Amino acid sequence: MTNEKNTVIEATVDNLGINGEGVARYNGKAVFIKNALPGEKVRAKIIFSKPSFCHAIVLEYLTKSENRVVPDCPLFPKCGGCNIQHLNYSAQLLYKQDLVKSTLLHVGKIDVSVDETVASDKVLRYRNKMSLPVREGKNGVQIGLFASASHRVVPCEDCLLQPVWNKKLIELLKVFIRDNKISCYNEETKKGVLKHFVVREVEGCLYVTLVVTKQLKADAFADMLKSDFSSFVLYQNINTMDNNVILSDSWQVVKKHNEPKLVEGVMANIHPAGFFQVNDYIRRQMYEKVAHVLKNHDTNVVIDAYSGAGILTSFFASFAPLVYGIEINKQAHESATELAKNNGLDNMKPILGDVKDKIGDVLDEHIGKNIALVLDPPRSGCDKSVIEKINDCDGITNLVYISCNPATLARDLSLLTSYEILSVTPYDMFPQTVNVETLVTLRKQNP
Repeated sequence: MTNEKNTVIEATVDNLGINGEGVARYNGKAVFIKNALPGEKVRAKIIFSKPSFCHAIVLEYLTKSENRVVPDCPLFPKCGGCNIQHLNYSAQLLYKQDLVKSTLLHVGKIDVSVDETVASDKVLRYRNKMSLPVREGKNGVQIGLFASASHRVVPCEDCLLQPVWNKKLIELLKVFIRDNKISCYNEETKKGVLKHFVVREVEGCLYVTLVVTKQLKADAFADMLKSDFSSFVLYQNINTMDNNVILSDSWQVVKKHNEPKLVEGVMANIHPAGFFQVNDYIRRQMYEKVAHVLKNHDTNVVIDAYSGAGILTSFFASFAPLVYGIEINKQAHESATELAKNNGLDNMKPILGDVKDKIGDVLDEHIGKNIALVLDPPRSGCDKSVIEKINDCDGITNLVYISCNPATLARDLSLLTSYEILSVTPYDMFPQTVNVETLVTLRKQNP
C-alpha cells in the first residue's frame, strides 16, 4: 500500500479515539486526527502512515462541531496535561460512558448496561496533586508539563487543572532555584540536581517534594513556603535513577508546619509516595458508594486490595468485624498502620506486600465466612493469579472493582467467570482528559 505521508485529505470525523483524537476513514483505514471532533469535516495532512492506520493534523476546519468550545488554557493542546479541553463538558461525560461500554464490549466481549458518568463538581482546578518536571533548557530553567508522548517540557506558570496554589508554588520554586544557584536536571547530559517538583494537597496542607539527584540545603525553601502557606510538609526525595520513575524510596523530611491530624474524619498522615485519588469530590462519591454496597450485606470480612494509605479501609472498619488492607508501597503501608493505631481500629489489619502474594493466605484463613473484596489495582490491572484465586474462592459473596483503565478492567472482568456484574458506573475523576474511573459491583454466581 502506498505511503500517504504528507498527503492532504478531506475527511469527516466519525468518533473519538481512546486518546481523544478524532477518528475518520481514508483509503479503507483509520485516520487519527488530533484536535478534531465527531461530525467535523476537516482538511488534514497525514504526518505518519502505517498499513492499517495513519495520523494527521488539521489544516482547516471545513465544518465545526456544536460541541466544540474554546479551551480555557492557552497551552492547550501543546502540553500533555489535557486532551479534550476543546469538547464541552456534557459531551465529555457521554464520551466516557461510551468509552467504558465500547471497551467492555470489544476487549472483554461483555455487553452490559453502563450508567451515566458521575460528573465532577469542578471541571477545572479539581486536582489535589501535581507533578512537574524541572529541566535545564536552552533558555534556562523550564518548569511545566511534558508535551504529549514526549519528554519535551512545555513551560507552565499556572496549570488550570491544579488549585490556584500551583501558580504561587512555581513562582517560589523559580526564586529558590535562582537565589540558591540550584542546577536543574538535563536529560541529555544526565547532570543537574533538581529533577521534579511534586505537590499534593490534603485537608488544606501542602505536601511538597523536591525530587533531587543529591541532597539539597532546602531550609530556605521551607522558609519561603512558611511565608505564604499556613500548613505544609516539605520533603526531599533522592532519585538517581535514569528512567521515567519520578520517586525513589529515599526520603528526607525537611520541615513540618501545622500538619493536619484529620483526613476524611480519621487521624491519618498521608505520605507523598502513597496512593490517594486526585479528585476529592469524586473520591468521596466513590467511597460512599462502596461503603453503601458493603453495608447492605452481612459481611464478616472485608479485604481492601491495593489499599494505599488506608483511608477507604478505615471506612470499612467502622462497620465490618474484620478488615484487611493489602498494599505494596512501604510508605503507604506505614501510613495505614499508623492510622489504625491512632484511631483505635483494632479490627483493621494492614498487610505489606504484593496482592498476588498475600491475598491467597487471607482468603484461606477465612474459608466459610462471608467475604467482601474491594479491588483498586494500578492501570495494569490485576495479576492473572489474583483473578484465579478470586474465582476459586467460594467465600467472596460481594466484589467491587475500581479501575482507572477500561481496557484492563474489561480484560479482568472477562476472566472473573465466577461472578456476575450488577452495575458499571463511570466517574469523572479527570475532567478535560480522556481518563475515566469506573466502579463495578459484582456478586458470586450461583453454582
